[in-house]
Amino acid sequence: MKSDNHPRLERCDLEQCEGRCCYDGVYLLPTEEQFLRELVARVPALEAAVPKEFIVDGYWSGAFFGRKTATRPHDYRSLDYPAHFSRTRCVFADAKGYCELEKLARTNGMHPWSFKPTTCWMFPLQDDDGVPAAPVAGAEDDPYHTTEYPGYATCVPCGSHHAKGQPWREALREEIDYLAAATQMPLLGSPGHTVDELLAQIEQAKKNPA
Repeated sequence: MKSDNHPRLERCDLEQCEGRCCYDGVYLLPTEEQFLRELVARVPALEAAVPKEFIVDGYWSGAFFGRKTATRPHDYRSLDYPAHFSRTRCVFADAKGYCELEKLARTNGMHPWSFKPTTCWMFPLQDDDGVPAAPVAGAEDDPYHTTEYPGYATCVPCGSHHAKGQPWREALREEIDYLAAATQMPLLGSPGHTVDELLAQIEQAKKNPA
């Protein structure tokens, strides 16, 4: 049963999970595809890191589900890697699983999620019209749990209930705070920030280092 104390979560440990939540790429909000296309075209390091077709059609249960980032093959080492997850990884992830979009922000002194799609930075937090909502509490609550596919959020360490973890509101405090400021953040809300505005921030920071 969901409550402010359940599920209890542990923060992401990339060394442990190898970024398995990114195995299928990420589905994009309508405005995010154009944002990423413009960003990649303007940042040579990103353009070099991803294939030409880095956004593709995505399907769920045989039906079109939306536009998403593409994936490339990846050899996961973890013995507990879910058997129903394909051995692939989002094209924006580097060899160690770190996100190139987050690296771009961090190396330029910006909020680490400045360029990341909403579903990426929010996971495993859910939202109800902009209001923070509890993550999936168990298999019976997982919207992607079927006979052939036994769940998504409940099959990754950061989305699974851990008895010794923190109450979800504590574990996801950063995500909740970021969501609260969404109307002023890129990729979510209106007006948000354009690629021009964000890249201008980078150039300004280079001219006036702290």
